[in-house]
Amino acid sequence: MKNGWLRGVSFGSFVLFAIVVFAGCGGSGGGGGGGGGGDAGTLSISGVVTSPPSGLSGVTMTLSGARSATAITDASGNYIFTGLDNGSYTVTPSRTGFTFIPTSTPLIVSGTDIPGVNFTATPVQAVTYSISGQVTSNGSGLSGVTMALTGASPATAITDASGNYTFTGLDNGGYTVTPSRTGFTFSPTSSPRTVSGTDITAVNFATTAGPSALIVVPCPPSGTTDVTIQDNSFTPDNVTISANGIVKWTNNGTTHTVTSGTTPTPDGKFSSGNLGTGATVCVQFFGIGTAQYFCSIHPTMTGSVTHSGIAPCLGCWDY
Repeated sequence: MKNGWLRGVSFGSFVLFAIVVFAGCGGSGGGGGGGGGGDAGTLSISGVVTSPPSGLSGVTMTLSGARSATAITDASGNYIFTGLDNGSYTVTPSRTGFTFIPTSTPLIVSGTDIPGVNFTATPVQAVTYSISGQVTSNGSGLSGVTMALTGASPATAITDASGNYTFTGLDNGGYTVTPSRTGFTFSPTSSPRTVSGTDITAVNFATTAGPSALIVVPCPPSGTTDVTIQDNSFTPDNVTISANGIVKWTNNGTTHTVTSGTTPTPDGKFSSGNLGTGATVCVQFFGIGTAQYFCSIHPTMTGSVTHSGIAPCLGCWDY
């Protein structure tokens, strides 16, 4: 009897336990159904990014915290993060070339959307650098030289009256500066440079020795070495000038030319073309040496210009 009762108690306890467990599960499920009307996963954070006076597009908005996400501002600077749960978040804007106020915004989502999480963007002033120098001929600045810059930011510049040039607005990087001007050669022929956080100065060049000329410059009112063309001759036929000096020929006779080279062969450095009676032509000379010239119409007419690098001998004869 005793053993049989125990079995019966044991059996009854088992049935009771099963019923209790079943009831517990059913009660929990009913409680869950009653709480299913919350806002979890349906909330949002939104705002606008402006770069006054207008919205700024293309800003990457990063959401971190209870959920991670990114968004890009539209053409009006608007953004929105949706489908958020309750919890703590931080919104951070970023775009190259801008700083933001505030740099980020911490928020707590608690049962409602959060609009108006706004930021103001300010363009960053780009830091740029320069390369500068001077081009000289026999110690004097040489104007009109084309300076070509190749590399990270290609550009060109022309030397001023003192031979100076400057390239501005340059980014860090490798560059090469190369001078050029018809009738001239330069030393060095080019100069490689690397810009790294500072301006570069004194990138200088000089013309190499030897006679060269710039044909037909406007004749200045004074300061020229004068040669008269008359009676089938150049008077004086040989002149000496300082570096960068200007020779002025005035034709008082029939049609003649002033043509560089050794008669009767032009060397291509300068040519006046036909000069009628009363016509003038001016040529500026650079470097050191002697330039020969002649009249292509009357090849027996010859002359020379010597670039001495010293004070000019105006109107003198050179025998």
